[in-house]
Amino acid sequence: MHSAKKVLGGLFINTNCLVYTDISLPSEDDRSRPIDPCFHYTVLDQAWRATNTSTKYKMCDRNVKWRGWYRLYYKGQSLQMPERCVPQEKCGTHAPLWLAGPHPRRKNGIVTRNVCGHWNKKCCAFKSTPIKVKKCRGNYYVYQFTKPSACHLAYCAGSLQEKSDLREPRQDQLEV
Repeated sequence: MHSAKKVLGGLFINTNCLVYTDISLPSEDDRSRPIDPCFHYTVLDQAWRATNTSTKYKMCDRNVKWRGWYRLYYKGQSLQMPERCVPQEKCGTHAPLWLAGPHPRRKNGIVTRNVCGHWNKKCCAFKSTPIKVKKCRGNYYVYQFTKPSACHLAYCAGSLQEKSDLREPRQDQLEV
């Protein structure tokens, strides 16, 4: 585990992130099962990731060492990746990354989804490495992010209410 300091129950804090983990000890039967990412994830609460945010300094998720699962937040509110094309220069980067497919239902378990980056009037100008997504009890999602295909790409966080700025990509915008 990260050099973390225990705060309450299963919450841990370090200088870079908040990590949630279920700290109960597994039984003999549980040890053979994989760890459920719904109970073992890192909170990613970075305001610049919001779909309504533009920043002077552009971020690059290619420089992040992605490990494990992440839950997206904005100022303490749980969010999800947008499923629609995000305008360029949003989410703190030049080409914002959005989920090119629907979020799963809980019964689907862990699914793999493609990720697109909007640039030069093409909603999927950058086809980044696919990520894994899982819907959890409590109506939230966790993501297993991967290193994007290029820099200045960054994963976006948005809420369902923010669809006014987001749009469905036209077929010609999805071509590379």
